[in-house]
Amino acid sequence: MRIHLVLISFLSLSLIGCNPSVEPQAAKSASSVQQQASPKQQLDAILARSYASDEPGVTVVASRSGEVVYQGAYGMADLELNVAMQPEHVLKIGSITKQFTAAAILRLAEQGKLTMQSKVGELLPNFHEPDLTVHQLLNHTSGLPSYTDIDGYMMSEEIRADVDAAEIIALTSDQPLLFVPGEDWRYSNSGYVVLGAIIEELSGMSWHEYIAKELTQPLQLPNTGYFNEAELVKGRVPGYMYDNGYTNAPFISMTQPHAAGAMYATAEELANWQYALHTGQVLTDASYAQMIDASQGLNDYAYALDIISLRGTKMFSHGGGIHGFSAYGLWLPEHELSVVALTNSMGRPMGASGTAFRIAAQLIDMPFPIEKETVVMSEAELQELVGTYQIDASTKRVLFIKDGVLHSKRGEGRPYAARYVGDGQFVFADTLVYFEVVRDADGSVTGLNYYQIEDAEPEFSAKVSSEVTLREKVELTTEQIARLVGDYQLQPNFVISIRHTDAGITAQATGQSAFLVDASAADVLFNEQFGIVMEFELPEKGAATQLNLLQGGQNMPAPRIESSLNKEDE
Repeated sequence: MRIHLVLISFLSLSLIGCNPSVEPQAAKSASSVQQQASPKQQLDAILARSYASDEPGVTVVASRSGEVVYQGAYGMADLELNVAMQPEHVLKIGSITKQFTAAAILRLAEQGKLTMQSKVGELLPNFHEPDLTVHQLLNHTSGLPSYTDIDGYMMSEEIRADVDAAEIIALTSDQPLLFVPGEDWRYSNSGYVVLGAIIEELSGMSWHEYIAKELTQPLQLPNTGYFNEAELVKGRVPGYMYDNGYTNAPFISMTQPHAAGAMYATAEELANWQYALHTGQVLTDASYAQMIDASQGLNDYAYALDIISLRGTKMFSHGGGIHGFSAYGLWLPEHELSVVALTNSMGRPMGASGTAFRIAAQLIDMPFPIEKETVVMSEAELQELVGTYQIDASTKRVLFIKDGVLHSKRGEGRPYAARYVGDGQFVFADTLVYFEVVRDADGSVTGLNYYQIEDAEPEFSAKVSSEVTLREKVELTTEQIARLVGDYQLQPNFVISIRHTDAGITAQATGQSAFLVDASAADVLFNEQFGIVMEFELPEKGAATQLNLLQGGQNMPAPRIESSLNKEDE
């Protein structure tokens, strides 16, 4: 199940800089060796660089025009039994399940049992928001609150219980819609559970039985289906979580994710599914056109597909994450290329998506610079780059040196250590974003070109100064801290709690771990690692009335709410 974290990202970049023990000639030589490697060796090397041989692993399949061009696995399938991951292993796919659910709904439409504009109340008579449409559920514009956002629910004892669709829907039935349907976008797992209930109501069978009958069985996908713990499934592997070491993932009854995320597959069968879906073997042309049409939504999301790009090439994709597993599947229509990466762990910096992107980019001969070896730059050469760069009228980026390593920081975001790989390019550990230094005819640094994962064209920032101003830490008095302590509601069922502990000031978002924050002023707290700034609105006297979260270029208000802690303070 895809869970969007607003306050903290799973992305964690190790502070890796230029390795002083590597000579430039040696690094270039290693790069030359890599270029001389066979295509399979290059792809195998990507997995080996991303996954340790004695930790949870990955299984990857890439196919072009339906024919497998690469199949690989790395790491461990079972840590306790010391079993290595194999390409044929079966893993949970989380929210990629939604593609099957969306296709099943479109199949029901082809059978004349509904339309995309059918109101849910006409299909499920007891549904509490009867005017929502099927279309709004499919592309997440319904405003329906997601039960996975309920404080603590996903890691509670309740998640272990077997439930049906009605019970899941009831979890948020007393909550108001997050916005007027059709006027905003918010990912909702509840919406896809409702779609599962519609499938059951109209087909007379369980949602996954209908998917098996109409989709997976005709396509001969025997190892793709509903994850029933009681069944014996050959090759099915356990999942792991990381918290100061690997642990077995907590149990979740797969009745809970339902049609939003309860399926499993092998990487090869999921690649076969993608090829079939995108080449007219699953839906009629009209239905498929609806499934990939993101123009009716409010961003790049269609029906269980992100319609985005990779290295400037159009891409249809979706990811999935569920207790102990992450998954990603992508389709590049211009190349008829399908890439699937399935992992049996959560929280890895690169994850299944990064692995799939790197494999796909390599196969279309547009590899990411992260694949290159480190090239050493002298301290004087690095110092040339230090300064402030203007991105747009309101946003700046700074490059600075810390502990001998060049770092990049955009606005109030977190700083990232950069590694030089030659040709003026710098890459960041555990991310595919990179930048190139722009120089004038005299060789002076004039700006930076930043390349995102999706874009072929860079974002340019002009160098405006060789000076750098960074946020400085200040010490607050106990009285100043007390004015900030409290609970602030960012969204319904999503609260940021500020506390004063023996370790220092902490912030904690609903369902997430607490982390330390520093102060740069009496009304400003920040965490450099996560790129988070919280500005508080302070009256002349008394507690803060609102917290404004600055992250990722957004300014998100969170008014102070009543809580037991606030009442005790009063």
